[in-house]
Amino acid sequence: MLPWLMPYQVQLTTLVTKSNLAHAILFTGPEGVGKTKLADWLIANLLCTNSDIQHNPCQQCKSCLLRKAGNHADLLIIDASSSSIGVDAVRQITRFMQSTAQQQHKKVVLLANAERLTEAAANALLKTLEEPPENGYLILLSAYSARLSATLLSRLQAWPLPAQFDQNAAQWLAQHSNRVVPDFLLSYCSGGPLKALDLLESGKADAIQLSLSSLEHYFFGEQSQQETVKQLLATEQVAGILGFYLRKTFMPQLLQLNAERIPLAHQYYIRWCRDEQQILGQNKSLALSGLLTDLRRLCL
Repeated sequence: MLPWLMPYQVQLTTLVTKSNLAHAILFTGPEGVGKTKLADWLIANLLCTNSDIQHNPCQQCKSCLLRKAGNHADLLIIDASSSSIGVDAVRQITRFMQSTAQQQHKKVVLLANAERLTEAAANALLKTLEEPPENGYLILLSAYSARLSATLLSRLQAWPLPAQFDQNAAQWLAQHSNRVVPDFLLSYCSGGPLKALDLLESGKADAIQLSLSSLEHYFFGEQSQQETVKQLLATEQVAGILGFYLRKTFMPQLLQLNAERIPLAHQYYIRWCRDEQQILGQNKSLALSGLLTDLRRLCL
């Protein structure tokens, strides 16, 4: 288990042992903090028929083997990869929860990206949550829990997993990668060490660092706009890199120069983000050049 999740593992173990675990749980926290890992452990814990005294799943019983093979009849994992989760998915959950368990006495549903529930789907889910089956457990995951309705949130037991920015998280990253961990990386990933590790191992962190340095050189007049635009467009995360640089570097500097211009900087960036997905080819370069020009003028 990830070290920063161990306290939650202990608490959940106690609840499972005493049969006090809520039937509807919501794990929240930034992308890459470990929501899925904690949920997977809890699911294994609930479904295992031979867990030890500390409720660690044995990984060897029939139930554990079926779960690991992806064929457990008492586990339903909802496909949450599309942009929205509709009523049909909730109907599937309802039918599953109402059916009889086949392996033990527990049935578990995992629903990731819960913020993607449509309004109709969320309302339909409320009916299931109002009278959850005694042996049924619904585990929801979300990095954007503020997008869930207050009514739905009131039916869920929330487990916030805080962002990890401290030295312990940095040390964990260093222990799991042979690459040098840039100082900005955990902050860029909003405190999600797993996301940071993925960027680090894929080499994307290096490209992000080059782009941030390129922006720094541009706004200090040490690099041409053409070079900066070329560097930014060579990455897959232009909007994220720009947003991070504006938030961490540009806005604090502009605050010292002319605080009244900060709303304009926000306006320029939001407008560019709104249009960026619809701009193609050479127009991408022109639009990005226009944004950089507008931002630089604010510093004059």
